[in-house]
Amino acid sequence: MYLLLSTIALRPYVFVFLVAFLLISISNFGVRTTLLFSLLTYSIGFLCEYSSVHNGFPFGLYHYVEATRGKELWVFGIPFFDSISYTFLAFASYTVALLLCSPLYRQGWDLRVLDTWQIRRSPRVWLMAAMLMVMVDLVVDPLSVLGEHWFLGKIFWYDPPGPHFGVPISNYLGWFLVAAASIGAFQMLDYGLNRGPGKPLGVVTAIPSRALLGPLLYGGIVTFAITMLFMIHAAHIAWASVFIFLPFVAMLLHTMTRAESYGSDEAISRHLADFPFNRDRFDPAVMARSCSLSAAPGTD
Repeated sequence: MYLLLSTIALRPYVFVFLVAFLLISISNFGVRTTLLFSLLTYSIGFLCEYSSVHNGFPFGLYHYVEATRGKELWVFGIPFFDSISYTFLAFASYTVALLLCSPLYRQGWDLRVLDTWQIRRSPRVWLMAAMLMVMVDLVVDPLSVLGEHWFLGKIFWYDPPGPHFGVPISNYLGWFLVAAASIGAFQMLDYGLNRGPGKPLGVVTAIPSRALLGPLLYGGIVTFAITMLFMIHAAHIAWASVFIFLPFVAMLLHTMTRAESYGSDEAISRHLADFPFNRDRFDPAVMARSCSLSAAPGTD
């Protein structure tokens, strides 16, 4: 317990992101999916970390500096906080992909995704989410290599250093592998545990614009990393990171502001057929049109 509390005190930013993930995920996908996903993703991340430290697969060979052993929680030679980060990174990436791939609905300031089980489980959401998670690591890992210049501390080094600001290309291939496995597991858990008319335990439909909460977490992680790069005077890495994400930000803004991104009454009907507990969040007039459409002969 002492080591766990000490870990939280030593890495508060990790646990801020972790708590935000837990609250957002539970309110959108329920308690069971969130907890099982966290356990499974941590296990996947830890096994990959352990393998890389010992034989270089899948991230490339690197070594941890044990300067904080006794000050924070370590699990079989791996810092606990390192593997736990995969949970909120994978989740945040998935929610961004879901926002980009789903029809949208807006009533005032309340923005929602008109997702369906088909969209949630689609390969395009899976692959896009995995790539978005790798994009985060294009910023986070070069920052972590410079840990001695900020409060992370020097905790590891690559053997040998790679071409991307000291990070080997194999690291990003490994991150894609972890992301694909973790997000695929989330899709299966979500469908297996939450399919049905009932509202999953913990889901809160009354939160306005809850479709934006996961993407805001994603943006917060990226913003934190880029800000730290500027603060430690690694401006060359920081500006490279900014230009990596500028096209993505432009695409996201384009998606959210174009009229064609917003779903028709038919899209609302399809969404409510899979998630009927969201009915109270739609305008009554829209609901009436949607209900009449779903009841019309020859419609699904």
